[in-house]
Amino acid sequence: MNFKDSPQVWAQVKQQAKVWRVGLLPGLVVVACVLLARVTGSLQVLEWMAFDQLLKVRPVESPDPQVVIVGINEQDIKTLGKYPIPDQSLADALNILQTANPRAIGLDLFRDLTQTPDRAALATVFQNSPNLIGIEAVLGGQTSLTVKPPPELPPEQVGMVDAVLDADGKLRRGLLASKVDSGEVKYSMVLRLAALYLRAEGIPFQPGARASDPIYLGTVALPRFQANTGGYVGAKAGGNQILLNFRSHPQPFRILSLMDVLRKQFAADWIRDRVVLIGMTATSVNDNFLTSATQGTILSNALGSSDHYQIIYGVEYQAHAVSQLINAALGKRPLLQAWPDNVEYVWILLWGLLGITLGLILQSPWKTLFSLAIASLCLIGLGYGLLLLSWWVPLVPALLALVAAGLTTSFFDRDFRVLVEQRSLTLKRTYDAVHNGPLQTLAAILRNLDEEPSGSQLRSQLQDLNQELRMVYESMQQAWVTGAVSDLNQPMDELLYAVYDSTLKRNLPGFWTIKTFIPPDFTPLNDCPLDADQKQGLCLFLEEALCNVGKHAVEATYLDVVCKLDNNHYSLQIIDNGTQYFAGLSRTRIGRGTDQARELARSLGGSFRRQMHNPQGTVCELTWKLRQPWWRILAKRFVFPLLAPHSKLRQQKSDSQIPPEF
Repeated sequence: MNFKDSPQVWAQVKQQAKVWRVGLLPGLVVVACVLLARVTGSLQVLEWMAFDQLLKVRPVESPDPQVVIVGINEQDIKTLGKYPIPDQSLADALNILQTANPRAIGLDLFRDLTQTPDRAALATVFQNSPNLIGIEAVLGGQTSLTVKPPPELPPEQVGMVDAVLDADGKLRRGLLASKVDSGEVKYSMVLRLAALYLRAEGIPFQPGARASDPIYLGTVALPRFQANTGGYVGAKAGGNQILLNFRSHPQPFRILSLMDVLRKQFAADWIRDRVVLIGMTATSVNDNFLTSATQGTILSNALGSSDHYQIIYGVEYQAHAVSQLINAALGKRPLLQAWPDNVEYVWILLWGLLGITLGLILQSPWKTLFSLAIASLCLIGLGYGLLLLSWWVPLVPALLALVAAGLTTSFFDRDFRVLVEQRSLTLKRTYDAVHNGPLQTLAAILRNLDEEPSGSQLRSQLQDLNQELRMVYESMQQAWVTGAVSDLNQPMDELLYAVYDSTLKRNLPGFWTIKTFIPPDFTPLNDCPLDADQKQGLCLFLEEALCNVGKHAVEATYLDVVCKLDNNHYSLQIIDNGTQYFAGLSRTRIGRGTDQARELARSLGGSFRRQMHNPQGTVCELTWKLRQPWWRILAKRFVFPLLAPHSKLRQQKSDSQIPPEF
């Protein structure tokens, strides 16, 4: 870089920094609003919906053979003719299952009432089944809402089945342990079933020494749900909770009915060394929850429905939770986790900054929209990929920050950039006009004063100074007119003709002798794809070239402006027949107008030249190649050749219908 040009480069850098500084502000405000919305929980439901949908569209996993569901359905109730299920039928089913040697049996049925027929038979099964886990409800908050466990089972064979629902009524969390009012720590049925199954694998169950410590299954720590885990904001995180990682399969577990068990219509291998869960799968019994994160449930598969709101039975939820814990401990399937709060907010901020950067760099709204669409797809794909790796990252707030900040910055920056460039251009033109006109005349007057000039000479020089100062005003006014005209969304021929007409009205000496003005035709440029900067650059180029004719052409009688499209090349020529215009310019240094013309040529992918015109005069020419949209190029290359034979055929038919005399 030339050292003399460093101040100009530094000025451009400062101007660009100012544009970025002003353009950053609206984007940062939008990002701050998105962060505030997330902090207050306004985006929580949207994040839940996105989380559920991503879980639902995961690749299909294989069914889990380690868990079997014995579902008591409507047909079982009709066959037995009684509900609740009689104790004797339940005792018979448990005895039959025990003969197949399951590792653990979870009875997801309340059996706290002892004054029932055949209770003795069921009590005997309870007492002789060390691998059986019963249930209780302990977190109702009132005595009327709690349910005691079967009294025949010891405390270590009892697990709670209390569920934690979100504000939208859906099930996304599982409760593993909780301290009750008496101070005793209660464990869930799914955790006790998983511990029984894993004991045979040599994997111990290790509860945390303190309430805040995680629970371990062997060396695997179960990540505790916190109030702000993932997309949650200020959620109730009491006890030891865990995010549910539903198994991704329409029928993830083998399902038997109660009558299948009582009639022994199953293979022993289906039960051996498995976890068996017994529960209600009848629609008449209110033991179900809402979810939209599974690919299928027992009810949706039976109905053939894939509604967004799916009903999952309680025993089905327990099966998913048990399967999740067992496979995590065996290293077959990871548990869902989330980043710390500060990392999540940095993640959202970075995507917002990316949107701001795209809005500032890509000055075209359509380019910005396209790039934001690509970035949004990348963000969704990245969030989906991380979820496949069992990491739940904020998707909705990051997407909002990216798109909203990018669009806001793009439209705000475009208007501000145009304003700054117009002001900068006006200042530059004003500086050039003052420096090259009045200041030079004033310097000559001062030199003449030292030489004691005559009064007539001084008067003439002062008149010249007066005229030049008036021309500065006209130059400034014309710069604003040109900027305003080029900013309008008008056809290109109207823009250029407005510049042509207003420039020729200026009182410049080169225009005084011109007798022939050939009206220009700028219509070839109407189909030329140009952005706002290129349109304004063409207007400035035309104005500068015409002003050069008015200032420097001597005894010019002819002025022609030619605009044409020839051989896929556009050209814009300003031609005069002055005697000293080109020679005078060639002896002077390269001005700002020449620099701007060359910069415009680079932007258009063309060239700029100024040369002598034969027999006399000057040609100022800007040429560039026609750049067609990609769809038009493909159409010419592939579609039009296919249509050509049909066109020829139609032409032949048309020619055959013409009478011979034609």
